[in-house]
Amino acid sequence: MPKMPKSQIKRISQTQIAKELEISQALVSMALNGRKKGISEKAYKTIWEFALENGYSPRGMNLDTAKENTSVATAGYILRSPLKLANKSNFFSHIHQGLYDTLNDNEVKTIFLGSEDDIAKSDKDTPLTLPDSVKGIAIMGEVHPDFLQTIRKLNRPIVYISARESGKCHSVLSNESESAELLVDHLCELGHTNFAWLGGNRGMGRQEDRLNGISMALESRNLKLKTPFKINQIDADRKEGFEVAKQLIEQSKPEDLPTAWICLNGLMARGAINFLFQNGYKVGSDVSVAAFDMTNVCTEEDPTITCAGANPEDMGSEAARILLSTIKEKSKALSDFILPTSIRVGESTGPHLAPAMPVPERPVRS
Repeated sequence: MPKMPKSQIKRISQTQIAKELEISQALVSMALNGRKKGISEKAYKTIWEFALENGYSPRGMNLDTAKENTSVATAGYILRSPLKLANKSNFFSHIHQGLYDTLNDNEVKTIFLGSEDDIAKSDKDTPLTLPDSVKGIAIMGEVHPDFLQTIRKLNRPIVYISARESGKCHSVLSNESESAELLVDHLCELGHTNFAWLGGNRGMGRQEDRLNGISMALESRNLKLKTPFKINQIDADRKEGFEVAKQLIEQSKPEDLPTAWICLNGLMARGAINFLFQNGYKVGSDVSVAAFDMTNVCTEEDPTITCAGANPEDMGSEAARILLSTIKEKSKALSDFILPTSIRVGESTGPHLAPAMPVPERPVRS
């Protein structure tokens, strides 16, 4: 098990623990809040042993503690299901960091209420109740409408992060259409005209928004996704990215293989890149791979991945500001906050070496 140098033992944070153990901060937070459901006994033990050995001092509280300390203002957060996705991707860890930092700066503590599955199963036997100290709830990722309705019955302000349910709760979103346009523009400028979409069906709303955004951006250049290459998968992780890349190669004649692949997220892009490397393709020349979401998955391994999206920590910070404002003003007006996006060009995209046709000009908008 890794151990921090003694000079760093003064006070290790959950972020540092997650980085050292190479797991998500959400999983670390859940374990250190005493929530064992959804975590293996080995992982739970490893997290606590490492935390104690390296001088961890809890800054937040668990739900039982919150019930005993009703004078301390808190905000609860919920992760979408399946919980295993939180351990594979750091997207929600980035969101949580922004949420935590902004709330903590305003003397509001955060507590992990559980995953969607965890709470839904428990609610069948013992309905979830919250102490008065829990002033608001942040939900990270798209959950089932029935589950959202259950949470709404708790009568707390709710901010839905990276998902939307207009008229039912606040939401904080990335501008998916803008991200799609940035990715398509970048790839077209490199000479690519043959595109593939590697998606997943978790978070159906977000997947649909991204796919629609890509289709519209391509249509504005008189291009479109070819039907055989609009491939959707069950999960949006490395394994599925690898399998989709394999499927795409097997379905394609060499002369028809799309040279520009846009993936639902960085995890799928990593899986696809692994397949390409293992099968002799040069990423960035034979095939360019890009992804949605600004996470460390795109930057902490080689090659770095071209990606577009809103900063997930900013999404968490904005969700916290909405909660703080709603709690303070006790306003019932709901808002959808859409964050601007940007593109970060990595090593995974490059010029198409042999364009099949001239790059179409993008029409001038009146």
